[in-house]
Amino acid sequence: MRILVDSGQMKQCDRNTIEYFGVPSLVLMERAALGVVAEIETHLPCTVPQILVVCGFGNNGGDGLAIARMLWQKGYGVTVVMPPEAERISEETKVQRTILQKYQIPVLNRIPDAEFDVVVDALFGIGLTRELAGIYLEYVLEMNEMQGLKVAVDIPSGINADTGAVMGAGFYADITVTFAFSKVGLMLFPGAEYAGRVIVKEIGIDRCSFLDAKPNTFSPDAEDLRKIPSRKKRSNKGSYGKILTIAGQKNMAGAAFLSAKASYLTGAGLVKILTSEENRVILQQLLPEAVLETYTETLHNMKELMEQMSVLVAGPGLGTGEQAGQMIRQILSDAKVPIILDADGLNLVAEHPEWLKNASCPIIVTPHLGEMARLIHEDISDIQNCLPDTARKFAAKYGVICVLKDARTVTALPDGRMWINTSGNNGMATAGSGDVLTGVLAGLIAQGMEPEYAAFMGVYLHGLAGDVQVKERGNYGLMAQDILEGIVCILADLCKNRIACGKDVVR
Repeated sequence: MRILVDSGQMKQCDRNTIEYFGVPSLVLMERAALGVVAEIETHLPCTVPQILVVCGFGNNGGDGLAIARMLWQKGYGVTVVMPPEAERISEETKVQRTILQKYQIPVLNRIPDAEFDVVVDALFGIGLTRELAGIYLEYVLEMNEMQGLKVAVDIPSGINADTGAVMGAGFYADITVTFAFSKVGLMLFPGAEYAGRVIVKEIGIDRCSFLDAKPNTFSPDAEDLRKIPSRKKRSNKGSYGKILTIAGQKNMAGAAFLSAKASYLTGAGLVKILTSEENRVILQQLLPEAVLETYTETLHNMKELMEQMSVLVAGPGLGTGEQAGQMIRQILSDAKVPIILDADGLNLVAEHPEWLKNASCPIIVTPHLGEMARLIHEDISDIQNCLPDTARKFAAKYGVICVLKDARTVTALPDGRMWINTSGNNGMATAGSGDVLTGVLAGLIAQGMEPEYAAFMGVYLHGLAGDVQVKERGNYGLMAQDILEGIVCILADLCKNRIACGKDVVR
């Protein structure tokens, strides 16, 4: 997994590297500039390009001045622009500006009326906390109107490094070259849209730079797929767990089907669906592998049934009637195994939040923005603008694992650790996609994965499955059942890779 940092953590890592380890700030600046130049050179559209570098007065501007000098020394056409008056200029940026003066590289105050093949934004870095205004706003708006490759240094100017919010205006980059660690604001929307493709360059700041502190925000990557449990050579269906999926009122059989099938395709040994009598025939036809029980048959012995299970799924298509409420309350009161609470299960808990606090087993909640708004009684827009804080606060308050679903899903643990997911696509914004996710989470836990890992891994796997299928189905035609097929593809490739690496899928 990749470490993500907010602006405060990055600044502290920078200080620690300079003050504790003794790496000079100018050395870090030079290495940053070299990284950006190397990336620009891999994308140059012609042999003698014209490059515009727009710089501010902080260290981000110093990076830009160093970038401009290195490109000029390579023989490229370079135009450097910097505001005429400096309220506060960093010492490193003063040094870089003096170097340019000695090389007789001119620095303009205004962006010239010319065409450029590459536009480099080095106005503001991660320290920006106010809206763009004045000449800085003019620069960004002018750069956005230009043609050519757009490159942001560390973070696009105008984007909040902690939230991804746009502060007045933002530079639209094709590529953002960031340093040491990716920034939270580059992963979250709308910042992710402005950042384009994010490339992390090593400059001499690494995990050691946290010193006694520990990183607490991450993003899953392909290496994390290795955490998915292997299949044992000597095993049976009991080896891979039993899931009770409590889902589906009348006319809502689809939610139960999608969740249960996703659990099977993720590797669960047995799935029992507890649903409405009206869904019996439909589900037996759609998923004959599932064991089926109905509410009328089972409500009197729910506690005994739960004791036989490895994990419980509660809520998809369940409804919010009195019977559904009784079940959710009993599940949260009596269950001794992990629970994944979704959809109507969350809507019922929104009316009785004390049910969560009284539970004595691990709980994963998977709200979308509307469900979270009901849970915490806040506006959707406010939640969307502060996804990490919302998820973290909810997880800490109720002692649950919170999977807050949006274009970039955030998974937060009660101890403050958090994962921001970057797999998935807008084709997955379709009915039933969340039901598939609950099934994936349950399937991983049933096979023995700890809930805290299953939560972010399931989100990542779910997104990858959608990414595989969108290539065939397109963004408009992707449906929840297609994501099921994507799960098969991803896990089949995982098996092949394990065998190819000598780590056979069976042992």
